[in-house]
Amino acid sequence: MLGMFTLLPILKGWDYKSKIWTRELTRGEVLEVERSEETGWLMQLTFVSDDAYGGCEVMFQGADLNTLSMGIANAQSLYSIGATAQDPAGWLQAYYRPNPQSTQGGYVGIVTTQGFQGSTLPFVPTTIVKLRLENQSTQAKATVSAQAFMVVITDKKQFIKSLRAVMGANMIQNIDPAVLTSGLQEVTQKGWSEKETNKQ
Repeated sequence: MLGMFTLLPILKGWDYKSKIWTRELTRGEVLEVERSEETGWLMQLTFVSDDAYGGCEVMFQGADLNTLSMGIANAQSLYSIGATAQDPAGWLQAYYRPNPQSTQGGYVGIVTTQGFQGSTLPFVPTTIVKLRLENQSTQAKATVSAQAFMVVITDKKQFIKSLRAVMGANMIQNIDPAVLTSGLQEVTQKGWSEKETNKQ
C-alpha cells in the first residue's frame, strides 16, 4: 500500500524546502526569525550554537488553529535530561564545553527528526520560529543558528487534484474552497460530483 513517502513522488503541487536562520543574540534575548504561512510537514529541525544555552523554539498549529510550542530546546536542557542518543523526538548531537565555569563551547542539538523515522509533523499557517539565548548563559553575546527541513505544499489545488487522480477519485472536478483555507471553515459536499454524492 502507498504511504506518505512513496505516494508523494507521483503527486503534484509540493516541494522540499530548507530554511536556515542565524543570529547573534545578547543574553536573555528571544528573537522571532520566521512567521510562515506555509502548509506542509516538518521533517527535521536542528540548532547549532556556541553557547550551551543558545537554542530555538517553534510554535505551530494544527487544523483547528490551536497553537502549540514544541518547547524550548538548547544543548544544556537536552544534556540535563540525558537526551544524548538518537531519538526522533530530539537529542544532543554534540556537547563541547571545555570550561565547566563557562557556557561557551560548541553545541549541536536535534529538536526533531520525525520525518526520517516516517512520521512527519504536519503544520498549517501560522508557524513561528524563535531563536533564544537564555539568561543562564555566561556570555554577553552568542551565535545561534537553526535549520528546518520540510515538505511544503506549494499549490493546494494541484496537490488535491493529483491526490484524487491517484486515489481513483479524479472524476471529482470541483474543490470546496473551505479545503483550500486554514481554520474551522465547514467543508460541504459542493466540491463533489452528483454521482459521488449519491454514493455517500
